[in-house]
Amino acid sequence: MTLTVSAQIELKIDSISSTDISPKKRKFSINYHIKNLTDKEISFFLIPNSLIAHSASSLTLFPVYKIFQNGVFEDVDGPFYERTFKEQDDLEDMDDSDKSKKIIEEITKKYLSEYQAIIENYKKNGGKNTEDMWIFKNQKLLQNIVVLKPKEIQNFIIQTNWNKNRYYKMDDTEYYLNENDKFEIELSLFLDKSNRKNSLSTEEYSKINSDRNFIQGTFTSNKMDVNFKE
Repeated sequence: MTLTVSAQIELKIDSISSTDISPKKRKFSINYHIKNLTDKEISFFLIPNSLIAHSASSLTLFPVYKIFQNGVFEDVDGPFYERTFKEQDDLEDMDDSDKSKKIIEEITKKYLSEYQAIIENYKKNGGKNTEDMWIFKNQKLLQNIVVLKPKEIQNFIIQTNWNKNRYYKMDDTEYYLNENDKFEIELSLFLDKSNRKNSLSTEEYSKINSDRNFIQGTFTSNKMDVNFKE
């Protein structure tokens, strides 16, 4: 029997907790798991510990979220945003003081050093591409391959913040988080390999694209309540 795409993995939100870390910011921890439902080892591209709104999710490596208000999906970019590096939340709260500027300089230096190290390591190990940005994207993509053994479950945590803004507008769409309404969140994985050609070498792309156990497809979780009350 051949498994359908949707039967390859189980995606489930296990719990969501929230804590007010300031009068204007609430921290959310979304605990979820991915289970390999097959009898074979599978792989896929994914950055599992951040998230991105459905409206901004084209070719993303992040889990994609939808917010439902009283059971209705609202396709707006917010209220959560992707975190591309772990110090991002701290940077948002920084002022223009000399101390803040020094911290920003140190973080910038850290990630520039990482960028340069990745490129140098690629070239040292015989990499043939000479374009630095391509090398960086290629190496980061290859670092974000999740491997699940047969029937294996991997647990993940997404930590994200809400700035307690209740009004959002995108183009002509207006969206308001009424504290008396019921809100739910749903995660989806848009796993993709066939559109990663530009970030892979010819050999890498051929190997991954022909590997039937390197999966792609759309997988959707259960819905779970999310707290936007005062």
